[in-house]
Amino acid sequence: MRRVRIFCLLASLTSVFPVLVGVFAGEPLTQLANTWVKRSPLPDGPPSPRLGYEASWAYDPFSKLLIRWGGHNQGGGGEQHSETWTFDPLTARWTLKEPNDSPPGVCCAQQNVFDLSARRFVRFPAFSGSHGWQWFREIYLKNSSVWTYDLAANRWRDMRPCPEPRVSPLRCASWDSHHEVIVLFGGEGNSEGTLVYDPYTNTWTWQRPPEQPPFRSGGNLAYDSARKLHILFGSQFSDDPHTWAYDLVANRWLDLKPERLPPTDRNDAVLTYDSVNHVIIAVVKVGEGKGEEAKSRLETWVFDTGKRQWTKMNPPREPDPSGNRARLLTFLPDHGLAILENRTHPPHGPAEQQIWTYCYAKPTPESLWRPTTTLRVRTQTDSAVLTWNHEGQPPAQWAIYRGEGNQPWLSNYRRIAAVPGQQNRYEDRGLERGRVYYYYVRGEAVSDKPAGGPVPESNRARTQPRIVEDVVVSVRNAQEVEISWSPPAQSEDVVGYYVERAIVEVLSGDQLVRLKKAVAPLATTSVGAIRRIGPFEKLTATPVTSTRFTDRVDLSKPQTISGSSLWERRFYKEEIDPEGKPYPWAVYAYRVRAVNALGTVSGPSTYFLTIPSAPQWVFSRERNGQCDLKWAKNPEADLKGYRVYRLDSRFGAPPITRLTPEPINATTFTDPTAGKATRRYHIVAVDALGQEGFPSMPVWYEREWKSFYKPFIGEWHQ
Repeated sequence: MRRVRIFCLLASLTSVFPVLVGVFAGEPLTQLANTWVKRSPLPDGPPSPRLGYEASWAYDPFSKLLIRWGGHNQGGGGEQHSETWTFDPLTARWTLKEPNDSPPGVCCAQQNVFDLSARRFVRFPAFSGSHGWQWFREIYLKNSSVWTYDLAANRWRDMRPCPEPRVSPLRCASWDSHHEVIVLFGGEGNSEGTLVYDPYTNTWTWQRPPEQPPFRSGGNLAYDSARKLHILFGSQFSDDPHTWAYDLVANRWLDLKPERLPPTDRNDAVLTYDSVNHVIIAVVKVGEGKGEEAKSRLETWVFDTGKRQWTKMNPPREPDPSGNRARLLTFLPDHGLAILENRTHPPHGPAEQQIWTYCYAKPTPESLWRPTTTLRVRTQTDSAVLTWNHEGQPPAQWAIYRGEGNQPWLSNYRRIAAVPGQQNRYEDRGLERGRVYYYYVRGEAVSDKPAGGPVPESNRARTQPRIVEDVVVSVRNAQEVEISWSPPAQSEDVVGYYVERAIVEVLSGDQLVRLKKAVAPLATTSVGAIRRIGPFEKLTATPVTSTRFTDRVDLSKPQTISGSSLWERRFYKEEIDPEGKPYPWAVYAYRVRAVNALGTVSGPSTYFLTIPSAPQWVFSRERNGQCDLKWAKNPEADLKGYRVYRLDSRFGAPPITRLTPEPINATTFTDPTAGKATRRYHIVAVDALGQEGFPSMPVWYEREWKSFYKPFIGEWHQ
């Protein structure tokens, strides 16, 4: 009898606190097939920050954490967050990351992506500046098409690819694991079409397929790696009774025409690919009634791409009802579970940031994801040396595959060699200099011994350097600019660098109506926004071997782009004051490209301007009605100092206060007039010419919804 009671108690704990089972066992989360389990918040579980809806997230299987960014505050439609959080599925613990910098805060940020190759969270832009507590100068200057977040370093980088498309909120995006690129489609008010972003080269490609699905707001993409197709389904505001598939290699959209469909009218669907069972899992919103009587519910559906078949799963319990743009769905390949953030609020249910997991079918331990085979390529004068690390029992032999092409998805892989399973090195000789080759290795069984378990296959690797990410542009005086940089990752075979420069046309803070209303322009004014960027031209005919270069250039007179521009931003007539004072200095953009021993050139680095970069690692604290600020010293040489700006209200009344009319030399500042009101602060660096640079990310003083942050922050915070 006693044993029965103990068993019943354990069963009860498992049902109420399912997360504890995995924690105590040190194993992946488990649950019954075709069930949803609520993981957070639970009565005795870790605290939830109760973040608002319209955020984005992606799973990092290396750190075993979900990375969540953006969305609204705890009140629902309040300020647009730029906060970065992690969630541990095993322990249900939230952690607020306080990084070096961040993109401007956003809402409607769905479908950002995790880059498994570089191990970075990739963020695309969404709506900014429409819910208050934001400075438009930060949005104008920092809202580029791509930022990446390195969780291990807790570091955001503004990638600023150029040229770049207009990427919209509520777009669809998915990671292509075979070609290690990101496919995007749609977005609110967007007609750019099908796009591909390659993080390895920091470049965009406009695919322009012959036919495309109707453009849309909402819906989701998920990559079916078993069929090598990107599956598109759902919409927020329209009825699209189709299931679409995009073949990247063929550059073709297909209407799969399944016999049965989930509800399609304004279903606000979220999708993810179950890489264990090779199906697409979807959660769709089904509306009933009209006006005040309108209600909605959630339904779970599964799509088998190979069979072109949708199945309504009818689990014993569905997640609680929630409104539009309130759900995020992704897959945990090391647990074999889909995971859903479901932001409920009255009248649909309690105000909660719910986390649920769904099991389609119970996985076997062998089917779960684990990092097994990591391939690297190091080039020589006419060859590529492949080396790989493999965890676990090696296969009987390794097959070497090589592809060639102008893009990774156009490389036609073929088997070029095989080596014994105990070997982890291969040299591919006789390569053409300057050409990009693509490789992967795959385990094989010898003919008389069948393979046991999953077949190991490596990542893709290229005979091309990774991009230079960290560049510093220092204006020494009006005739001298110094550019310095750090070598790219995995740079053992890098032998030199090209430096490029482009003319940049800007609008001043006095010319932009929004900015001059927010804060009185300086006498010399500041760069308010980039308007056009011209073609980049090489400054070094041959690669330089140093990581430093000095450009003798005249900054004393603004320059105009002759001919067509590489990138242009259009402003409405009412956004510009024709009587505003133009910017008095020339502005240039610099990029760096690495060159390896094979003579192959990397993609372009982020471009950096001849104004200071944004100050980083900014923190604040409340102290007896005063606000203390501190930040890291900027890397540029010959800076005059820093200015401190304060936002005193949500919507700019009163306007922004410039607390330091003259630059200060210190990297600390105390605002004695902070008082008890909620405020936000930006730091801006000033160079030798008196030019202001990019604004820092904002930090809070007596922030809104402060009680929700107390479990997650210390005395100094952002």
